[in-house]
Amino acid sequence: MMVGKRKVAKPLPPRLYVEKGKRVTSYYTITRANKYIGLGRDLVAAKRKLAEIEADTPVSGSIAELIADTIEHRRRLVAQGKLSKRTVDDNEKEHAPNLIDAFGKMQPDALRPKHVWYYLHKARGAEAPVRANKEISFLQVVMGRACSQGIIDVNPCVGVERNKETPRDRLVSDDELRDFLRLAREDGDVSIRAALAFYIAFITGKGQGQILKLSRRQLGDEGIDFGSRKGGARVLVQWSDNLRAAIDESLAMPAAITPLYVVHTQEGGPYTSDGFKKGWQLLMGKWVAGGVWLDGTRREPGERFTFHDGRAKAVTEVIEEGRKASELTGHRLESTVAKVYDRRRVRTAAPVR
Repeated sequence: MMVGKRKVAKPLPPRLYVEKGKRVTSYYTITRANKYIGLGRDLVAAKRKLAEIEADTPVSGSIAELIADTIEHRRRLVAQGKLSKRTVDDNEKEHAPNLIDAFGKMQPDALRPKHVWYYLHKARGAEAPVRANKEISFLQVVMGRACSQGIIDVNPCVGVERNKETPRDRLVSDDELRDFLRLAREDGDVSIRAALAFYIAFITGKGQGQILKLSRRQLGDEGIDFGSRKGGARVLVQWSDNLRAAIDESLAMPAAITPLYVVHTQEGGPYTSDGFKKGWQLLMGKWVAGGVWLDGTRREPGERFTFHDGRAKAVTEVIEEGRKASELTGHRLESTVAKVYDRRRVRTAAPVR
């Protein structure tokens, strides 16, 4: 009689644990942060889920870990009012994923300027040069912190040639703004909320993030208190008839409860950035498509513009009036405002004599 070899259970991969009950067997892991995560009852599926979790966990001391640490640090700066929430959201959602794919597993001292250059001009930059510039700008911040902490001696991103960018020159005209607001009012609720947010951003010279979190508490007798941002001066935008009317119209939009926020959802709460973006994109799609006004006349297709272009329109008009745009936007340096937002196509100047 032949005796078969005894079957010995293969050991489980590191950090994969089994829990045997009376009827079912399930698998789980304990992360490096001491967090329990259930992985289901199928061993093959559990191994796959664990591999995905481990792949997303930054290796200790890696660039991926530095990126995560920098984002956490920048979140604290947001809480202190020293940095825009939207900036950090962009760092986390738009910039970090591609950087982690390219450099995440590397140790900081292994990154060289040639790697950064290749990313900018041959890899990511070949398909999205402007986006690659922004991502490397964030990586420069990350590596700058590594320098400050003594992890590396030289920032490998400094001095590396960036892709050439064409300054944005889209300037929304008064006629376009009038027609855009008309389209929104004819289209209905969500579009009206989006267009009013854009109009308020324009006449106050503020960014989308500041408008979406604008609350009743900021509305005072003299105007709207926008506080200070990024170390700039505190800004109080005084009331005008147009500003008062826009704020009142936005607050009067239907809501299930009395809204705390000027720009609010039908439920009465604030918009998330992603939620607002959906409504904005739907309205912009109708704007560029053209159509028919409610009175039956033809509505010509409009030229696409961004929410950010509202602030540019504000800055351009303020500069043309001979005023300092930084007093409206809250930036510390007038040169920063002019570089990013001044969309004047013609610069007029008086002769020397």
